[in-house]
Amino acid sequence: MSRLSLPALVAVTAGAVLVALLVILHLTQADRGMRIESAAQPTDAAGPHSLVEGPPPVFTLDEVRTHLLDADAPGSAVDAAFTEILLYCDECLEQGATLTIDEQPFQVVLLTEPGTRSVVAGAVIGEESGQPRTHLVVSGQDLSLTPGRGGTLVAQEPRFTATDEACCPTGWSVQVYRFHDGRFEAGQRISSTGVT
Repeated sequence: MSRLSLPALVAVTAGAVLVALLVILHLTQADRGMRIESAAQPTDAAGPHSLVEGPPPVFTLDEVRTHLLDADAPGSAVDAAFTEILLYCDECLEQGATLTIDEQPFQVVLLTEPGTRSVVAGAVIGEESGQPRTHLVVSGQDLSLTPGRGGTLVAQEPRFTATDEACCPTGWSVQVYRFHDGRFEAGQRISSTGVT
């Protein structure tokens, strides 16, 4: 059996330590299956929450507002607080993302709290027989709705942790909606405090 020289023994030992550290680092890192990104930055003329990806919006904001306020429209279920905002605040409804899933165009509209820029709800609007159809309504505080990968829509909002000051939440919550069989289905909600 041959003996290793001192420099070779040091090199082998250093290599083994490096491999062990890389394995430990890999095992202790968080799962990288979902990447969390900040909300889209504002563009010059489109408003602070606007993100346009994909086709142009199918319907105007006035058409969407009328649809959301029509209690008899299919899927236009918005609660009383959102209805009040829609009725009395014209500037509180903004165009959000546009996306195409399975060759079907969708537009996201965002509802902001009056007097603020905080998004409190978002609706995904599709087209059915030339008319708007609500496919999904999501509510939250400082909500962002952005297109994800593989025909998904990502809803993200900040969350307060036990140590946060009243001004500044440091946590987050994300829910991914996947379009399946003609409707958006909610996946697990993932937050900085775990899966809920």
